[in-house]
Amino acid sequence: MFNFTNYRDIRYHYFHVYVPGKHHEFELNLTKFPGVANSFFIEEFLRENADFIHRNLSHWYYSFYLSIVYIVAILLLRKWMEHRQPFQMKPILIVWNFGLAIFSIIGTFRCLPEFIHVLHHHGLAHSYSKSTYYFDYRLSAWYLMFTLSKSIELFDTAFVLMRKKPLIALHWIHHLLTLNYSWFVFSDAPATARWMCNMNYFVHSLMYSYYALKVAGFQVPRRISLTITTLQIAQMFAGLFVNYKALQRKLLGLPCDASLSVLITGVTLYGLFAVLFINFFIWTYIIKGSRQKIQSAVRHFTNGKTKTTTTATKTTTTTNGSIQFVAKKVQ
Repeated sequence: MFNFTNYRDIRYHYFHVYVPGKHHEFELNLTKFPGVANSFFIEEFLRENADFIHRNLSHWYYSFYLSIVYIVAILLLRKWMEHRQPFQMKPILIVWNFGLAIFSIIGTFRCLPEFIHVLHHHGLAHSYSKSTYYFDYRLSAWYLMFTLSKSIELFDTAFVLMRKKPLIALHWIHHLLTLNYSWFVFSDAPATARWMCNMNYFVHSLMYSYYALKVAGFQVPRRISLTITTLQIAQMFAGLFVNYKALQRKLLGLPCDASLSVLITGVTLYGLFAVLFINFFIWTYIIKGSRQKIQSAVRHFTNGKTKTTTTATKTTTTTNGSIQFVAKKVQ
């Protein structure tokens, strides 16, 4: 039985701890790290300001204030749009979605090599228990940008409302909880962030590319959206698994670069997201697809012109009545 009174936060690294007066020293020889040995301006800028960032990690709770603004904005914008025509925002949406797609692609380009390297050379347990990504300031920069991007992505909701599209619960709940969780996680510098950032960057690079192409008028096969939703579900189960395994290590008293609160929150959140995305998948691709097939069958039988006998006609009428009843029940 785990005794919380004797709990100690045992880690391999204590990157989350701020020591006044201690200056961050990063490895500048980039050839020691997986991936392309280059750096972008934004990475250098964040490295030079690493001390300031580290001093302010404890302010992660500002995401709560953003969340309140977000919820109020949804209510006000929905009310404001009640008697207005939908905005035509095609050019803005193309730029917006392509911008987020490019951002996610670059994030994947930067972070994925280290993720693959760790899994291949050090194993699964290392990937969720040791925050060795922190030594590469470029990865720390992209993990920070990932965290900040969750506040930017809240504007997705504004575009939905301004075009008077249906705002499903999964959309705003996912945006809201991901914002708070990512800000909370970054302040702890946990090893599980490696999984969260890499999975999210990769899936979002596909998702926003898909949105941009759809808005631009390209005919994207339905199986592409189905594949993206499937990847999102897989992402949630993977996140649930690694947070559970890391939590298991923590409860056994083994070293793990993550706090107990981050891991418990991670297990809870990924479990919730897995249920929500499975529910979305079932309603969108199974129930809705079945409904469309039933409606198509109804149209086929009711509109079809066949030469039949009087008896056959009566039978067809009865059959059509049954089909129409089923369709109505499904709707």
